[in-house]
Amino acid sequence: MKRQGSWMLLTVAGLGMVCHAGHAQEFLSPGASYVSNLRTTREAPSAPSLLWVHAGVAMQVAGSFADWATSWKQPEGNSLMAEPGGQYAGRFYRAGTVNKVALSAGLAAVSYAIAWKWPKARRYVGVFNMSVGAGFGAAAISNTVRNPYYKP
Repeated sequence: MKRQGSWMLLTVAGLGMVCHAGHAQEFLSPGASYVSNLRTTREAPSAPSLLWVHAGVAMQVAGSFADWATSWKQPEGNSLMAEPGGQYAGRFYRAGTVNKVALSAGLAAVSYAIAWKWPKARRYVGVFNMSVGAGFGAAAISNTVRNPYYKP
């Protein structure tokens, strides 16, 4: 028994295992190219995932919460967040909490609205929210450094 065709059998079996189902014969046909067929059958690039927006909003909310937690009942330089009068006048208390929640929720709602209306902007919306979260985080670190309660 001669072994002349064994290399051909191994080649075809290897192509059948390596290639997508039904595409092994395209290597052997003279006019078609497997790589060019892959390029033409791929779908058009889709819009970035909503995970960008989810991650950005999560970081923005986390940074806002950290800023809120470290500012509680502390002197506030921002007049929009400071208590207007009473025992805690000039400090971050209830009025500042309401304003901070409204700011954070409003930013999240606008972010999701933009991501829904313009899907190609999702990555930019996510990065913007991550930047805002980083700013809130920096404010929280500043509050921690300036507050004598946190010093050892």
